[in-house]
Amino acid sequence: MVYRDNIFSELPDMKNLILLFALVMLISCNSKKTLQSYSQLDTTYISRGNALAKLSFETLSGELQRALQTGGIDSALHYCNLRAYPITDSLSLAHQASIKRVSTKVRNPRNKADELATFMMKGFGIDLSEGNTITPKLVLKDDSVLFFKPIVTQPLCLTCHGTPGKEVTFSTDASIQKLYPRDKAVGYKNNELRGLWRIAFKVKN
Repeated sequence: MVYRDNIFSELPDMKNLILLFALVMLISCNSKKTLQSYSQLDTTYISRGNALAKLSFETLSGELQRALQTGGIDSALHYCNLRAYPITDSLSLAHQASIKRVSTKVRNPRNKADELATFMMKGFGIDLSEGNTITPKLVLKDDSVLFFKPIVTQPLCLTCHGTPGKEVTFSTDASIQKLYPRDKAVGYKNNELRGLWRIAFKVKN
């Protein structure tokens, strides 16, 4: 489903907002041609978004694993601090898209979710807590298509994003605090929503 980002402030209730999005789409899609164009856009950008999220994840996690193997947790933390952004920036440039990981509980302030991403996180969080299948979503905003895909914690994530003194050792926590004095990205459990892939594509006229 493709949503338009123009009514987020009208209703506070998540399900009412989603219903309103659906109504707006039904009203706006008043021809067979329009329906086909939205369906094609949905398929195209979901596919591109999934491919870029997968490539970005595999690139980042591959480098992270190498850092872990060569220098342990401290090396991995320094890798994330110094190399994560240059890698996603280079992938963004190569694929003509803006690739970001965003969250409401950030380690790096540059990853802070904006109002729209926060809204999308709430929706994904509800689906995850209710055991529903969570799938990527698209939002049309200005001249861009925004792709959002959930980032869900796995056991390995808890080494740096779990509970300090439990999954996160005291020495690891100290290293995190040194690199990220305002860190909020801890306290997660397995299979929790940690953030989103936010990938923006410019719409060609």
